Amino acid sequence: MAVSQFLRPGGLLDTVKSFLTPDVVRTASSVVGEPEAPTQQTLTGAVPSVLSGLTNLASSPTGATNLGTLLRDGNYNSVADNVRSLFGGGAATSSMFSGGPHLLGTVFGGRSEAVADALAKSGGVSSASATKLLSLVAPLALSVLGKRASAQNLNASALASSLLSEKSEIAAAVPPGVSQILSGAGPTVVPPRKEVEKATEPIHLERVQAETPVAREERRPMRWLPILLAALAALALLLFLRGRTARNAVDNVTTSTTNALSKITLPGGASLSVPQGSMNYNLAAFLADGSANVPKTFVFDHLNFVSGSTQLTPESTSTVNDLAQILKAYPNTQVQLAGHTDNTGSPQANQALSSDRANAVKGMLVNQGIAADRISTAGYGQDRPVASNDTEEGRARNRRLELTVTRK
Repeated sequence: MAVSQFLRPGGLLDTVKSFLTPDVVRTASSVVGEPEAPTQQTLTGAVPSVLSGLTNLASSPTGATNLGTLLRDGNYNSVADNVRSLFGGGAATSSMFSGGPHLLGTVFGGRSEAVADALAKSGGVSSASATKLLSLVAPLALSVLGKRASAQNLNASALASSLLSEKSEIAAAVPPGVSQILSGAGPTVVPPRKEVEKATEPIHLERVQAETPVAREERRPMRWLPILLAALAALALLLFLRGRTARNAVDNVTTSTTNALSKITLPGGASLSVPQGSMNYNLAAFLADGSANVPKTFVFDHLNFVSGSTQLTPESTSTVNDLAQILKAYPNTQVQLAGHTDNTGSPQANQALSSDRANAVKGMLVNQGIAADRISTAGYGQDRPVASNDTEEGRARNRRLELTVTRK
């Protein structure tokens, strides 16, 4: 195919699809053992799915660097020159099938199995077949990207910008089920609780009056009236106290939230306001304590990634920024960043995602002036759980990033 197509900006989705000729689809159908029509539909959905995964990868500076490294070290450039060999069922196909899980784990950030399942449903093939077809489309898409970078002389950052400029077009073509997985679940809005309001409503007074036998009051009004008034007074006092307790609980929550930030002063005079008891708060206290011994491990809090990616949520960047300031204040400190996941997805993909996230945070720290040789990284995937993966609470605890001080 002429080089000129890679010189033209835009049209990445159509360019990758143009390689999937009827002959290629027919061959792919035979290789995965699926009818031709479902195979074609699955391939049509696989192309934007892979490209959407790559746009997620390229959406952060560290991810853009990782994408550039993937293109440089993956040797995908020649794939687009011989697509029939890639889909033909020979050695090239087998090679891509064997390396597919790791590559897809990188592209989809640990959600490759879920993506394959959703793509299989939309295309009408088995999940295994969908995984195989994704394993062939991914290197083809990377090859096209690599050729674009070479033809337009793009560095990693410029290539990421070029890819992200087509994000909307790519996202619109992703099958709905896959799109939901790649976009991730948004935050759930929890409606405010009403118990406090109900606790102060005098409904029990009305019930007591309604349940008082009228006939009995009429027969012996003078005997029961003092008792009734005393009961009503006691009930009113009880409700008043309950109302105060409920209001105090709300006030305490508000106060603790308002006073959650504590100011810490670092060597050199810099100061930070961080949540009391947070990882950065405890780390600063540990480093200031000359008697504390290493190694010492801290679990990050207030640190969240966009689902299935190495991109931090906007509110999480302050955690890394504060950490950079602490490390600058203690220039002799060396640390290790270790990523962990739950057991959702394949072990290979989870290991890759955990490592990529640790490297993403390292990249942010290095960009803020922390020497790279002060930070080592590791990715343990699902191998070191701290809780049961049988519950969502346990899985949430297992999805974590740890910082271990190895030298003070």
